[in-house]
Amino acid sequence: MELKKFRFAGKETEVFVGADILNDIGNKIAEHDPYRIVIVTDTDVKKSYGEFVKKKIEEQGIECLLLDFHPGEAQKAREIKDRILDEMLGFATADSGVVAVGGGIVLDVAGYAACEYFREKLKFFAVPTTLMAAHDAAIGAKNALNSRFAKHSFGVYYPPEFVFVDVETLQSLSQRETRNGLVESIKHAMAQDTDFLEYLLSLPSDLKLSKEELLKIVNHTIDLKLECMKGDEYEMFNPVLHLGHTLGHQIEFHSGFNLTHGEALSLGIRAEAVLANKLGMLSSEEVTRVSSIFEVIGMPKKIPNASEELFGKVIDGLRYDNKRTRNGTPFFLLKKLGAPPITINGNSIPKEQIKECLKAIS
Repeated sequence: MELKKFRFAGKETEVFVGADILNDIGNKIAEHDPYRIVIVTDTDVKKSYGEFVKKKIEEQGIECLLLDFHPGEAQKAREIKDRILDEMLGFATADSGVVAVGGGIVLDVAGYAACEYFREKLKFFAVPTTLMAAHDAAIGAKNALNSRFAKHSFGVYYPPEFVFVDVETLQSLSQRETRNGLVESIKHAMAQDTDFLEYLLSLPSDLKLSKEELLKIVNHTIDLKLECMKGDEYEMFNPVLHLGHTLGHQIEFHSGFNLTHGEALSLGIRAEAVLANKLGMLSSEEVTRVSSIFEVIGMPKKIPNASEELFGKVIDGLRYDNKRTRNGTPFFLLKKLGAPPITINGNSIPKEQIKECLKAIS
């Protein structure tokens, strides 16, 4: 088991990464001495890992309440968070804890609820069971909920006491979900480590990954993200973290969440590579290279159901982006592969030019 650490507002979070380590989750929770534990998961993960985690914690003499909700990005909403809070009342005390077991949606909802309950007194623990969550939602302090206007409209910062990544849980993922998580790794590799990028592109095409391969991917992607968070623990300014997200979030939201976050992010990176080329920042050869990278791992070649109406919604939706300032919604554009993106104020980019970039990948 490998141990990493990150800090947020003076508080240290431990990140445990290993194979077949979930058996030890009860002992690790008990070290933090919670009176009771609320486990939050979704209905898909409940039987595979939620009930197992509950059993391991109860073996330590800690009473548990297991709560779940249906899977899907549409569940990352205030209504679901409020229901979780209501069900916690009468069970969870101020010296209790919340354990999130699942993907990024579960981690966001559970972390948000833990933060609000009794004014940030509850201890929060993250057990990501998807590759995307292990790289993204679990690493850092951010927890967010969607609105009817946009993705991640509301948020809090509430870091977990620890993150527990067992790659055994990642071996059971579908091919689509594995691809989804690999996009986050590719995003970091594109801007920080082209040798790692070549490794990711050399993985078996069926994406049936060994424990050793998963350990390498998870450990190195987390290391790259932690490097970005140095001096930017709020994840506000480092452009690597936001590469492809400006258009990617809009594409994801306006697909009705029929695209996974990774699929939409890959399309966002591709569209924004075209934009970088139009602005004279990225060569045409590297734009082609960016597209080919995502083709290798089977990402969508085009925006599904593309239309003038969809383009209009994507562009209009930028006014709801959670990074928007008086200067517009920023774009984080590649200048070349292997180097951090450049931040460009959205107000300086004509809407017609953004539409042309969306059309280029449709």
